[in-house]
Amino acid sequence: MTRRRAKLVVGTHVIEFNGMLHGLRLWARTAGLLRGRRSRAVEEALAKLRNHVAHPSGHHVDTPVGAARTVRDLAELINQLWGQATSGGRLYPAPLHREIAVLSWNPSGRTRMEPAGALTAPDSMDDEYQHLVVRAIPFIPGSRWNDEHWAEFDTRYETTHFPTDYLWGPGTRAEARAWLEHERPEGDSIDFTDRIFLVQDHERLLPPMRPAVAAGLPDNERVGVWHAVRADFPDDAFTHVRGSGDRGAGHARRPGDCPACSAEVLGSGSHDEALRAVAAVLGPIQAARLPSVRLPSSIFWPNRS
Repeated sequence: MTRRRAKLVVGTHVIEFNGMLHGLRLWARTAGLLRGRRSRAVEEALAKLRNHVAHPSGHHVDTPVGAARTVRDLAELINQLWGQATSGGRLYPAPLHREIAVLSWNPSGRTRMEPAGALTAPDSMDDEYQHLVVRAIPFIPGSRWNDEHWAEFDTRYETTHFPTDYLWGPGTRAEARAWLEHERPEGDSIDFTDRIFLVQDHERLLPPMRPAVAAGLPDNERVGVWHAVRADFPDDAFTHVRGSGDRGAGHARRPGDCPACSAEVLGSGSHDEALRAVAAVLGPIQAARLPSVRLPSSIFWPNRS
């Protein structure tokens, strides 16, 4: 008996739907009920585990820790299908809280991150430091959400693990304190999954950019091939584009989910073509023109110019 493949219209998309688990997952993804690029691979693993249990072909042994994590993952999946993110979740986490922070560095390359309130404390050795005010994930010892790349911050590129927004600077400690007292910026909450990045390939591959920053570039900096990629983290987008240069690596080169990594290709081509691919998903892109500032030392993203 041949199973007929039905077509299902979800928004502006037409997908194959057979009522089986794969079809249900595809529908949930297309309908926007499931989110996150890295969680997509876990969904596929959970489906394989379900099929293994439903149609066993041998013995399967797991540790109590592994079994507990699988149950937790399934609970997160159910929460997300019902429109509820999981606080502290691994697959579909609730939005993370960002606070106002100050990034500082001195001529010797020493960097530090401190809450904005710390600027009220006197520091006689602070005259040599430059300061930036940002909105970022706070550094909490032992937290799984600490941004290990906070010292890579760059207004031009997405070089921190989680979204970090430039607010003011650089300047002296007194100037930063005066700006904070006048503007009184507040923290917010942000969902870091399913972000969209633009990666420029001109003579070499450059770190990912936010679409708004790429849209604000002058004409002479729009050269080369541009890749529009949806990913949870900037290094995921960069790794995909780098890997797609090797045809044997199995990375997707055309629009769609990549079978080799946790990224989705939106489009590639000229600067304008890549921005059009992004606008088709996000709507009109408002150009952002920020001062070119970055912390001087970088281990993970050393080549940015």
